[in-house]
Amino acid sequence: MALRSLLVRLPKPILFGLCGGFGCLAAAGLLGEPWLALTRQAPSRETRPQALVLLIDTSGSMGRARLEEVQAAATAFVSRQNLDRHDLALVEFNSQAQIIGDFNTGETELLRAIANLRASGSTNFIAAFNLGESLLQESELTPNLLLFTDGVPNRPQQADERAKALRQQEINLFAIATGDADIGYLQQITGDRDRIFYADSGNIENAFIAAEQLIYQQQLVESELSGDYGLLFGLLRIGVWTGFLALGTALALIMGQNANLRRRLLSPLEALYGGGGGFLAGLTAGALGQLAFLPTSSVPHLSWLARLSGWTVLGILVGGGMSGFVPNLPWRNALLAGLLGGLLGAGGFLLLDVLVSVILARLVGAWILGFCIGLAIALTETLLRQATISIQWTPNESTTLTLGQEPIYLGSSRQAHIYLPKDKGFPPQFASVFLENDQIILEFHPSIQEQEKYKTMKNLKQVLADGSRRKFDDILLEVHHK
Repeated sequence: MALRSLLVRLPKPILFGLCGGFGCLAAAGLLGEPWLALTRQAPSRETRPQALVLLIDTSGSMGRARLEEVQAAATAFVSRQNLDRHDLALVEFNSQAQIIGDFNTGETELLRAIANLRASGSTNFIAAFNLGESLLQESELTPNLLLFTDGVPNRPQQADERAKALRQQEINLFAIATGDADIGYLQQITGDRDRIFYADSGNIENAFIAAEQLIYQQQLVESELSGDYGLLFGLLRIGVWTGFLALGTALALIMGQNANLRRRLLSPLEALYGGGGGFLAGLTAGALGQLAFLPTSSVPHLSWLARLSGWTVLGILVGGGMSGFVPNLPWRNALLAGLLGGLLGAGGFLLLDVLVSVILARLVGAWILGFCIGLAIALTETLLRQATISIQWTPNESTTLTLGQEPIYLGSSRQAHIYLPKDKGFPPQFASVFLENDQIILEFHPSIQEQEKYKTMKNLKQVLADGSRRKFDDILLEVHHK
């Protein structure tokens, strides 16, 4: 009872935001994460086949300490690759460029070649690009060049023109930058700021890992290396995850609405329709988002857009479904609220995914998604309402509902919006309040005339003026028309 009293005293937007946020977070943590862990496939099967040539800058500016760190990061990078599935080759470049491992070179030889790298000379991007292109022509897999450098090339303009020619051949260019490398220039080389990974000293391996995640296929809600799940199972896997989020959000918002009305928090029927409808909404949104994400997973801006779309569709469907549980919440307003909540939740996930672990990003993103959906629904309801009915439960507790064509019911039924105690003689259906022809109507149910004290009531339908008050038992009602 203390918790219910506290909830009722909260402003409705905050109440709905907190309920949506914690419901979504609870579902993500208790159901969603175990589901993803249970269905996750081993990284050895994670990616689409790719052809990748790693271009390693060994110019004199690399120096001993920096080169040793690059060698350690490149060694770990090669060790993570599945050479039975992907084509991997290595090119070192300084004043010239040379192949130190082609697609037929085994892992042991590749690692030995990395260990034997020495720094000297200048920075010849063009020679590295030429060798990389010639190697990629030997493979039928998706072509990728991953450039590691710490400086500016000998002939920047010609190198930029060479890179443009490579991109026109649909060769994906990525860059890991350290030291004095010019990020603006490398953006010209790759054609996309999101394909550049800057690494301070001590963080070069993390930059390799980030580049690796972008090159290979990822899942809609996973930025770490993930499994080659196949189309149908991939859609189901992500759809069920978002279904759990929507289920938790929907049930929590229904409970928040019922707490706001001092009703039982969740009836079996509400659990069935709200939970089931929420799960189906989430399943649909997740599947659609994943379907949009798959063909764009290696294109940074498009993959972000696909993730954003999936979370937004989830918000729209969950928000729209809430119009069936919040009295007089138009479905258009509910869809708009869900859209805004979905966009903000997606933004939270995408931002946090860059800063923290992907699991934490998912959990915090889920909380943001639920909070924003709940907040947006309540704000939309309150800001766009035409008329209201205020329910004063006690001197310190009140609730305000939107009036519209859908009646607000009073009675001793557990389904009534405003509960009147049965032991005080109130029937299951006592009265309803609604808008009709822009007027606020209070209409009593005909069955009340069976009671002695209401037998003389002739006019069961009354027009209430702005500010009118009615008191039933200890509950004071006040209506307002904007």
